[in-house]
Amino acid sequence: MFRSHQQLEGGMRIDKLREMPHWSYSAMQCHLTCPLKYKFRYIDNAEPERTGSCFPFGRAFHAALSERARIGKDMSEREVCDVFEDYFKAETDAAENLVYKANEDYDSLLQTGFKMVEVACKYWQDDFAVQRVAETFSVNVPGLSKPLIGEFDCVVTDGHDNCIVDWKTASAKWPVGKADKDLQATAFSYAFKEKYGEKPLFRFDVFTKAKTPTVNNYYTLRTDNELERFVSLANGIEKSVNSGNFYPNESGFGCAECPYRDRCKKWR
Repeated sequence: MFRSHQQLEGGMRIDKLREMPHWSYSAMQCHLTCPLKYKFRYIDNAEPERTGSCFPFGRAFHAALSERARIGKDMSEREVCDVFEDYFKAETDAAENLVYKANEDYDSLLQTGFKMVEVACKYWQDDFAVQRVAETFSVNVPGLSKPLIGEFDCVVTDGHDNCIVDWKTASAKWPVGKADKDLQATAFSYAFKEKYGEKPLFRFDVFTKAKTPTVNNYYTLRTDNELERFVSLANGIEKSVNSGNFYPNESGFGCAECPYRDRCKKWR
């Protein structure tokens, strides 16, 4: 995790927070997507049968942008590329059962990452707005037995309103309305309000992994009703988990790349 000189002091590292009992938006999203996958990952701690290359790529790209946000405009594009390359090498080396998609390999993804860094640096818009980078949070949600934890990629301000910025890599542009339904934006907005007493704006910066990469900004805002609905949803998820009723989502769109696909086939 990177720390900005502007980041609030006293925050615990995200890896330390993860060592304690907790909920995260990704765990909640996993359960909503496929309860059986949730069991394999979060209860059984099963070793993944395969790790798609998109995961180490995304983490490396995220690390490069975090460093760019932390240092600011004095960091050159070449230096951002160097950070990406260092992290991508480390992440791929550490990945369990790493698999690449057809027509891609380490070198081709490395070059794609360099092109995406070029786009990120060219269209960077937050040099004079950054408040905090990689800021962790741990907040209580009424009814849950464990806190909700996470990390804001970047928090920026226009001098009046605060905005959480989250960096994403994707194969294509997001469809209209996706950001308004995204659980991460809801969970993180809830956490920000609990921590600071105000609702933030939320912005997804989505970088496409294409021959000619692009970046698109998707803004969204959560109402008080939507934040209250999140509390009910979170409690429903925990109740379902505590019931021990886990089953596969047979119509799930992510089955083909699921890290527990073979394990799932043996489920009865």
